[in-house]
Amino acid sequence: MIWKIKIPYKVSCFTWLLAKHVVLTQENLMKRGIQLSPRCFLYGEKAETVTHLFLHCRITNKLWDLFINKKRLKWVMPRRITQTLKIWSSYANISGHKERWKIIPACIWWSTWKERNLRCHQNKSSTIQKMKMNCLVLFHFWCKQEYMEDLESVRNVLRSL
Repeated sequence: MIWKIKIPYKVSCFTWLLAKHVVLTQENLMKRGIQLSPRCFLYGEKAETVTHLFLHCRITNKLWDLFINKKRLKWVMPRRITQTLKIWSSYANISGHKERWKIIPACIWWSTWKERNLRCHQNKSSTIQKMKMNCLVLFHFWCKQEYMEDLESVRNVLRSL
């Protein structure tokens, strides 16, 4: 399923690593013997595990809400990345644009990872509004690259879901 989504290859690889729960979060680094704080770089409230950072963190949830609220979905976040991909794909038929819909989880996860690394390695952070805009622009760019015949605004892409 991951390899069929029309996203950049490095993002497909990243999503595959997420599904395997081996992305180098604080928890996975500590398992390798590296001494550091286990706290989530986005919110600092809980330990940074794959499921917390990409599915349950308060900051990441705001990115999910961009798309969930758009379709007024009744959504309970699954416990695992693989479950999320399967359930999210099952909603693709209601969106009208199946292929675009399937891009969304990878877009959220990639945006989350980029922000996490900005905070971790550069000691900088974006506002939640900037994070949302970055996610939407990335989504628009990926859709434009693969599915659009001409230039469309971010708003038009969102309307089409």
